[in-house]
Amino acid sequence: MKRNLTLLAVAALILPALIRGLWFYTGFASRPRIATPDYKSLTMPTAPVETPMAVADENVKALGGTVVADYAHTNQFQMGEVQSLKEEIERRGGKLEFNADATLLNNSLKYASAYVIISPSVAFSSSEIHSIQEFVGRGGRLLVFTDATRGVMYYDFNTGNTLLAPDVNAVNPLLANFGISVNNDYLYNLAENEGNFRNVYFNQFGKDELTFGLKQVALYGTHSIRSDSGLILFPEADSTLSSVDDAHNAADGAAALSPDGNVAVFGDFTFLTTPYNNVADNATLIANLADFLLSGKRTTSMANFPYLFRQSTVQVFPTSEVQMTAELISSLAKLQSSLGAVNVSVKIASEKPTDGDSIVLGTFTPSDDLKPYLKPFDLVLDDFNEFVDAPGFGKVGKSGNGIVLFEPGSKGNTVVLLADSIDDLTLLLDTLSSGSLDSCVFQGNMGVCSVGFGGSFSIETPTEVPATGEPTQGEPVPTPTAGG
Repeated sequence: MKRNLTLLAVAALILPALIRGLWFYTGFASRPRIATPDYKSLTMPTAPVETPMAVADENVKALGGTVVADYAHTNQFQMGEVQSLKEEIERRGGKLEFNADATLLNNSLKYASAYVIISPSVAFSSSEIHSIQEFVGRGGRLLVFTDATRGVMYYDFNTGNTLLAPDVNAVNPLLANFGISVNNDYLYNLAENEGNFRNVYFNQFGKDELTFGLKQVALYGTHSIRSDSGLILFPEADSTLSSVDDAHNAADGAAALSPDGNVAVFGDFTFLTTPYNNVADNATLIANLADFLLSGKRTTSMANFPYLFRQSTVQVFPTSEVQMTAELISSLAKLQSSLGAVNVSVKIASEKPTDGDSIVLGTFTPSDDLKPYLKPFDLVLDDFNEFVDAPGFGKVGKSGNGIVLFEPGSKGNTVVLLADSIDDLTLLLDTLSSGSLDSCVFQGNMGVCSVGFGGSFSIETPTEVPATGEPTQGEPVPTPTAGG
């Protein structure tokens, strides 16, 4: 009895499950064979790599010069990322240095062959823009890199949003002076790319030395660039689109050159870094950039002082009307210190230098040893006139003014300093030694500098004064005029 009850209980548990299984049973599953890729025969697409032989050149021209790279505007790059460009510059006898102090910009541009700006996050001040514009105007080269993958994130406390400040905001106010603008976008190509839609190939190029020898260049996250007056170096292919409107813009490209050929702008600088510098013809492009930076034709002017002289010694020649007073000796010592800071020594010459760099000291009093230095400037001195007829300036008052003449030459550069008196000449020499010519107005290679006070002079008959020392009643005491 007990056994029957146990079997009944087991059957009650098993039978419902068995009935459900038989009811819903559809037979044993048959799993079909799934086709898998043939991994052994699979080949991954690789970027076209430029072999070292394609860029090796035993006859690289030694150009020399110094390239200054901006590092004072929260630039979004590491120094090691431009190693390939640095090596190409050094192959040509030049050097690359970084300026991390914005206050030293003016001094750096005095001796630089070129100035490089890479993805800045802080805008340039109006005075910095003016200095760079003048530098380019003297023939200096400017190379600007932006990058769509770089920028600064910041938190907006008013809206609570996290915002991105792209590098185009910092460079466009500067580039506006050169007819170039960088768009806040990135270019992409879904049809042909280097492994990613934002890695864009460029196969057509504007004709210039910067694009010489290029057949294909790959850029990685590049902004588009527009220049209505300049040259688009890397035009976009028809299948290359902008992230702003997903359209092809025929007027834009990835690099541009200013009308005067002294300013080049690129929307990407990742191609400078390893391993991207060896993709396609990127290495050839980097070599061309080094040539561009060092081959500018800079005009030497007084703005370059103290980096004005070519030789290690400057001869200072006091003409016959100049007396070596204690004050003038003190000023010469300041000049010696200023030039010594750039490894140039000073030597006093007793006779007119026939070659080499020289500084000539003279007064507005005519002298035979001064005439040869004045002739190229059509400057004629008259000892009986209160003014000097200076071409480009008109009549310049002698009192309180100094004149600076600069004559570059194949055998050396010559600077002539002229003033009405030894005291004014001393002040003019101090102005030169300071390296700041802000008190001077230049027209070409002639400048007029304010070094004191000037005005009209008059001679008045003094009023007779009694023996008591008091002036006669009703007669005013004469007041000296300015400068008298």
